[in-house]
Amino acid sequence: MTEKETKYKAPALEKGMAIIELLARTPEGLNLTQISDSLGKSKAEIFRMVAVLNDLHYLEFFQTERVYRLSLKLYRLTHRYAPVHHLNNVAFPIIQKLCGDIQQSCHLVVYSDGGGLILSHQDYDTNSNCLTLPVGGRGPLTDNCAGHVLLAFASYDNRERMLKAYQENHPDLSLDLMALRNIWLRVKEQGHEAMPSPVLAGVYDIGVPIFDYYHNAVAVLLTSILMYRDESRNADFEHVINKLKETSHLISQKMGFDEEA
Repeated sequence: MTEKETKYKAPALEKGMAIIELLARTPEGLNLTQISDSLGKSKAEIFRMVAVLNDLHYLEFFQTERVYRLSLKLYRLTHRYAPVHHLNNVAFPIIQKLCGDIQQSCHLVVYSDGGGLILSHQDYDTNSNCLTLPVGGRGPLTDNCAGHVLLAFASYDNRERMLKAYQENHPDLSLDLMALRNIWLRVKEQGHEAMPSPVLAGVYDIGVPIFDYYHNAVAVLLTSILMYRDESRNADFEHVINKLKETSHLISQKMGFDEEA
């Protein structure tokens, strides 16, 4: 028996997995003809399988472009997927120390379907005034600290895909691309974003990028800081930013990132 031969055959399952794997390699999505051509199958063979995967919410159909993409339903499965699992395992003890150093809660945010998705959080237990954001919570790309960092450190092609997905999910909102460009250039130059929360009054968000072996910004290390009327109680922003950058650099190194490569 050769390597590619298997003992049992399940043609429908094989077609379904082939579609999922193909779309996982094609974040911009594919239409039915492109899927069938890529897999060397007829449209009739592929149509029913795509329809079932779409009905089960493993795929999403984008009406404007007439393409299918993987849905967020897979997030619940891919949360244990090696790169995400590896990121959490690497980051956990390092962020735990950071929370103690800056006396704030911290979060990891990743890009997902036109926005930022909170992958995990760690609390600073001895300070009940720290803000904790729910895992699985989402934020926009355009007026959000983590979103600004994700856009700033994305490659040109990835940024275009991210903005396209954002516009598809928010067709009623217009984008000021020039203003956004100025934001991500500023963020990239300074290496972080620090801005008032777009949702909560008296809260400041600070975020820095985490990179992988391929120099992709795979996550944002984020903290949200309460601002007090008594300024003597406020966190030292410079200290917090420096600690966030030190921590993100250490996590990035453990993810295989090499600045000189």
